Amino acid sequence: MIKKLLLVVVALSLLVPAMACAPAEAETIKIGCLMTTTGDLGPMGNRMVDAGKLAISEINAQGGLLGKQVEFVVENDNCEPAKGLERIKKLIDIDGVKVIVGGMISGSSLSGGPYASSHEVPMISPSATAAKLSEQTWTKWFFRTCLRDDLQAKVLSQVIMDEGFTKLATIVLNNTYGIGLEEGLVEALQDAGWQGEHIVAVRYDEAKKDYLTELQQIKDSNPDVVFACTYCDDGIIVFKQALDMGLDEIDWLGCDGNYGSGLFKDAKSAELMGKAFLSGTRSAGGLTATYDKFAAAYSSEYGEAPEVYCDTTYDAVWAVAKAIKNAGVYDGKAIRDAMEELDFEGASGPIAFDDKCDRSSGTFELWKVEKDAEGNYKNVRIRLITL
Repeated sequence: MIKKLLLVVVALSLLVPAMACAPAEAETIKIGCLMTTTGDLGPMGNRMVDAGKLAISEINAQGGLLGKQVEFVVENDNCEPAKGLERIKKLIDIDGVKVIVGGMISGSSLSGGPYASSHEVPMISPSATAAKLSEQTWTKWFFRTCLRDDLQAKVLSQVIMDEGFTKLATIVLNNTYGIGLEEGLVEALQDAGWQGEHIVAVRYDEAKKDYLTELQQIKDSNPDVVFACTYCDDGIIVFKQALDMGLDEIDWLGCDGNYGSGLFKDAKSAELMGKAFLSGTRSAGGLTATYDKFAAAYSSEYGEAPEVYCDTTYDAVWAVAKAIKNAGVYDGKAIRDAMEELDFEGASGPIAFDDKCDRSSGTFELWKVEKDAEGNYKNVRIRLITL
């Protein structure tokens, strides 16, 4: 009898540690997020994070997902692709996320995409626009609520053709984004039968913070139009130095990277953009009742209007939430499969994905910069182009 009792005690003593080591069920549904919240894209990235947080709060107010509240786990890549991969590993291996909103930049999406796909964690980017992301072996794990750079380049090429420009100079970031948009623009012009010449291509290091030498190359080439692909802080330096050199006498074209109020915090940068920018491009917002509702909620929560890619970030979070709900399980592959079937009206317009997981349709805005009666600069819509 004593032996039997001892055996039972021993068995129970072995069972208790085993039970203690059993993994506890997660208390929340985690949605990972990789953004750039410091450095040249920090002002844009922080607004995008706010848009994502707004979506999370709405989801939770409606009861969360799968009977649990949703947690938004945000990481910052500091606009560095290597750090982007590091942060994606952290989100997957330590935080245990099964889906990621991001990367914000194309470089981090390219560096982290293979790791995420190998761990069956889908990503959905609101702003990584490089066309080459659609050509990767892991593209089926990478969705986008933004439009691609080759489409943006097509819109820009049409402006150049319509205006009759024949001498193009480009000054772009020396990274995946800048080079990709520059190459896309030149290719689009060639496809359209443009008779002009790309007379100088300047690719600059955003960390340099002084671009007088690069801008002198632009000036010496005597172009009739300059295309600039910048971020915010580096763009300010490019534009204020361009003003000092008298380059405001030439027409300039911009893009989504240099859209927004961040470029106007320096008076000379704002002046150059107001005087010289013929137009720029970006994914259009403000076209639907869903956008109006989103913008009102964003302004109420944060005290300012949403800017570029806030709407696509909001839509990316909602796309993830709808996919998790439709999948009925918090599992990366199930979420990925459910994402393919999505079709809903987002703040940025209709959200659905093609066979490369790119957004299947969307609208671009042509914008310019104007100074209002109070002397404040702002972006103003010229027209819309739907692709």
